[in-house]
Amino acid sequence: MASKKIIPITSLAILAIMLIAGGVGFQAARSQPGFCDSCHEMNFYFNTWQNSTHATKTVCLNCHSEPGLQGFVTENKRAARQLVSHFTGNYAVPIQIVTRVKNDQCLPCHPETRNLTDKTVEAKHSLHMDKSVLCADCHHNLVHNQTGQPRVITPAQCELCHKAHTNFKLVGVHGTLSCEKCHPGDKYNGTSPNCESCHKLPANHIPGITGNCDKCHSPLGWKPANFDHLKFPLTGKHQSLACDQCHHGTYTGTSSMCESCHKVPVNHIAGITGNCDKCHSPLGWKPANFDHSKFPLTGKHQSLACDQCHHETYTGTSSMCESCHKVPANHIAGITGNCDKCHSPLGWKPANFDHSKFPLTGKHQSLTCDQCHHGTYNGTAPGCVNCHQPPSTHAGMSTDCAQCHTPDGFTPANFVHQRVGEHIVGERPLTCVTCHPVQFTETTCTGSRCHSSNNPGGGDRGGGD
Repeated sequence: MASKKIIPITSLAILAIMLIAGGVGFQAARSQPGFCDSCHEMNFYFNTWQNSTHATKTVCLNCHSEPGLQGFVTENKRAARQLVSHFTGNYAVPIQIVTRVKNDQCLPCHPETRNLTDKTVEAKHSLHMDKSVLCADCHHNLVHNQTGQPRVITPAQCELCHKAHTNFKLVGVHGTLSCEKCHPGDKYNGTSPNCESCHKLPANHIPGITGNCDKCHSPLGWKPANFDHLKFPLTGKHQSLACDQCHHGTYTGTSSMCESCHKVPVNHIAGITGNCDKCHSPLGWKPANFDHSKFPLTGKHQSLACDQCHHETYTGTSSMCESCHKVPANHIAGITGNCDKCHSPLGWKPANFDHSKFPLTGKHQSLTCDQCHHGTYNGTAPGCVNCHQPPSTHAGMSTDCAQCHTPDGFTPANFVHQRVGEHIVGERPLTCVTCHPVQFTETTCTGSRCHSSNNPGGGDRGGGD
C-alpha cells in the first residue's frame, strides 16, 4: 500500500516542477518584446518602440507592468485576457492601452525629472508631479507615436488639460504658474486681466506710472523693460541709461532737445548753445562731426581742432588760405594769394604748379622757381635765350635752340648734316669746331686746313699741307 501512494506523490511533484519550470520559462519568454510582436495586433506598438530612444534602454514590461507581487499578478491576469481576445478575435483595432504608465515606472530611469525644464514649452516638472500628473499624460507620444506625429511635447498637448486662455494667453512666466496663483480660492470668473490686479509696484519703480504695465514689460519678465521710443530712438549711449535719467519722474512732454539734459561744458566753443546734433551724435561727444562740404577737411586740415581755423567764430569764416596762413619770409616775392595753385592741404611742400604751357622736363625739373622766373611769374617768356646766353660760336645763328638742343642738356647737340654725314659717323667722327672753329654758320670745305682747292677730296685732316 505504501508503494502505491509514493507513485502519485512523485508524479504530482514532477508535474508541479514541470508546471513551475514551464511557468518560469513562459514568463521569461513573455517578458521579451519579441513575444508581444508575435501577435499582429501589437505590430504597431513593437515597431514604434523599436524606432524610439527607448529601444536600447528598456523593454515593454518595464513600463507596462507595476513592480511587486501585486503588479505581477495584475499583469498576468491582463495578459491572459489579451491572449483570449487574440484567439477568439474579440478585440478592437487598434488595441487601447487602458492601464497608464505610472510615474514610479519612469522615475527609476529618469531620477532627474523633477528639476528639468522642458525645452519645447515652459513647464515645471516639479509643479506637475506635485499635482499627481502622470509623465505619460504629457509624454504619451514619446514612444508609440503615429506617423508624422512629433515625439516632443507641443503646446497643443497642454490644452488637453489646460483650457485655452482666449482672453489672457498663458505665455512666458505665466505659463509656468499654478492656477491658484492667478485664481486664488478657485475663483475663475471675473478675474481681471490687468497686471496690477496681481502685481504690486515695486518700491524702486518709476513714480507716476501705475498702470498699462504692458507698455514697458512683457510676460517674459519685468526685466528688461521696453518702451516705444520711436519719437526719440534710443541709440548709442542713450541705450544704457535708466529712464529717470532723462525723464526725471515726468514722462509726458519730455523735450527731445539735447540741451534739456546736457549742459554746455565750460571748454565748449563759445557762441554755440543749440543744435548739438550738427556736430555730436548719441555715440559720444567725441569725436565731433560737422558738415564741411563747403570746405572739405582733407590732408593736414583733418587733424586740426575747430578753433584753430575758426577762432571762436563759425559763421562767415573765410575759406582763403591767407586768412589762416601767413606768407613765409622765404616765399617767392610778389605772390600773396591763390595759394592752392601751387600748394595743397597735404602740405606746403612739395609745391605744384600747372606748367602745361611750358612742361618741366629734363634738367628743368630740378630747378627752383626763381631760377627761371626771377621773382616775376606773369608773362615769363618761354624762349631759351631768355635764360641761356648763346656762346660766341653761335653768332648769327637762329635763337631757336630746340633745333639742336633738348632740356636733357646742351650736349650732345642734335643737328642734321645733310651733306657731310661721313664726317660725323664712321671710324673718325669730327667735332663741330673742327669745321667751324669760329662760328657755326655756313662754311666751305675748300680752303680749309682739311681740304685744298686742288684736291677737294683729299688732304690731311690734321692741318698738314
